[in-house]
Amino acid sequence: MLVSVTRRSAAAVLAAALLSACTLGGGGGESAPAKPAPDGPLPAVAWDDVEPADLKDGGTLRLGVGVLPRNFNPQHSTNADTEIDRLLGPTNGSAIRLTDDGGWEVDPDYARSVEVVDRSPLTVRVALNPQAVWERGNPITARDMIAYWKAQNGSSRDFEVRSTEGFDDIASVTQGRTRFDYTVTFDTPTTDWPRYVYPALPAIVSSKPRLFNAYFVDRPISSNGPFRVASIDRDRGRVELERNPRWWGEKPRLDAITFQAATPDVQLEALDADELDVVEVPPSQRGKPLAAVDDSVDVQVSAGTEWTQLTLNGGRAPLDDVRVRRAIAAALDREALADLVTQPVDAPTEVLGSYTFVPGQRGYVDQSDLLKHDPAAAEKLLAQAGWKPGPDGIRRKGKSVLRLDMPVPESTSSNAERAELVAAQLKTVGIEVRIQKVPDDTFFTDRIIPLSFDLATFTHQGSAFPIVESRSRYFPLDAPQNFTGTADRQLGVAWIKALRALDDAERKRVVQILDKRLFRDVPVVPFAVTPEVVAVRDDVRGIGASQFRQPVWTRVGFAAPATD
Repeated sequence: MLVSVTRRSAAAVLAAALLSACTLGGGGGESAPAKPAPDGPLPAVAWDDVEPADLKDGGTLRLGVGVLPRNFNPQHSTNADTEIDRLLGPTNGSAIRLTDDGGWEVDPDYARSVEVVDRSPLTVRVALNPQAVWERGNPITARDMIAYWKAQNGSSRDFEVRSTEGFDDIASVTQGRTRFDYTVTFDTPTTDWPRYVYPALPAIVSSKPRLFNAYFVDRPISSNGPFRVASIDRDRGRVELERNPRWWGEKPRLDAITFQAATPDVQLEALDADELDVVEVPPSQRGKPLAAVDDSVDVQVSAGTEWTQLTLNGGRAPLDDVRVRRAIAAALDREALADLVTQPVDAPTEVLGSYTFVPGQRGYVDQSDLLKHDPAAAEKLLAQAGWKPGPDGIRRKGKSVLRLDMPVPESTSSNAERAELVAAQLKTVGIEVRIQKVPDDTFFTDRIIPLSFDLATFTHQGSAFPIVESRSRYFPLDAPQNFTGTADRQLGVAWIKALRALDDAERKRVVQILDKRLFRDVPVVPFAVTPEVVAVRDDVRGIGASQFRQPVWTRVGFAAPATD
């Protein structure tokens, strides 16, 4: 697999290599929520699905985006940490679509069937919808998938790909009886296989490195969705989408969709000024009354996938002693730390009980009781490791003081709030934590990537296909997102079993074993999943806060006027 970082000492590597799965923020707030969330568990999808007849025909939906990507080819290497998938979502489709619980189903607009026909080797047969075409009218065929796989699998270094992950496990892609049928055969089975069996690009792009790498800097890739890109204005930070005249499926209700690049705070101001219709509420604003929230705006709250945690660097003393790591885990009141992300939106507190799946996701089993808050047990573990209380209450071993360094990004209040609570809780068992504020842009490159810390808190991103991403956080030792300083070889064997589990029951069983071992070794202490919070104008339908499922873009629009 081609990755951006191969050596832990590469401190100069851009944060793009990791920010797709790790972010600075996540939770935190200061006062009452803008709007209470519903009682009980948060919904997987906060918006109500509507029929086309309930939407008016026409209108422009105005959305925000952080920054425009440097390249509008979503598979290009520069898009590892961008919002390109969200930006081009209305223009791109796939053979599968996600369900509320993180599972998947065949999308009939793109495929008639997607099925495993053999398990040894893993063989998947895809029957395409013959009506599906690229924006210029050429049909989507097996030729597109064959070229796409060859460009993505790392066999040619000429293609500057976002990742070879998954595609490098494919042994062959062969056309079937017609050009609308093909078979994907894996030489290494992977439970995340549905991600890798449909072409995101037409063959002409996947066959020519110059097109793939440089042609789409200021122009869009060919659409195969209900919308297409009408214009890209880098000076104004604006992208406009229009209906795709070659779309073969259900007619979209919207005439157009616009994306305006702006910071989260500016997006909220634009919502207040009636210049945007849908805005994700940033963590820093979730505990505060929102100026933009009035009778014309609803705040939707759903279950999320991003989760807060504490990473323990077991690659150096004193955390190379598992007893000290276990003591830290036992000393932490995870429910109080979970409150930091749930109370600002009045959501129920739920401590995360898995390192791989999130609550509400297919396969999730809550094993949070394996990591109980027990300060007395923490003190006993520290004593067993040779750390005795000093005259000031801080533990010592010979001349060494149990003092841990914890960097935090200086302008991210949610990280600082978590860090301060962690430090206060650990002090009760004799562990001193030195919080060090560092510039946001060097937090990962100077401290996290080179493992220049003892403790660190940031967020991890969950996924509907989480096995590969989860493994890279804990194994192998030099994995670009493994910031724990440890990698248990037995755990590595368990990850291989999880990757090869092709049915839900086996995957669930193996992940439970993985979670138990991770809770035992505590390279990371998981806290809680951050809810999704989205402000939506009250006449907008079919879009908003959601855990996994994406909008059906033909059924997104504005409410039809009431009739007598």
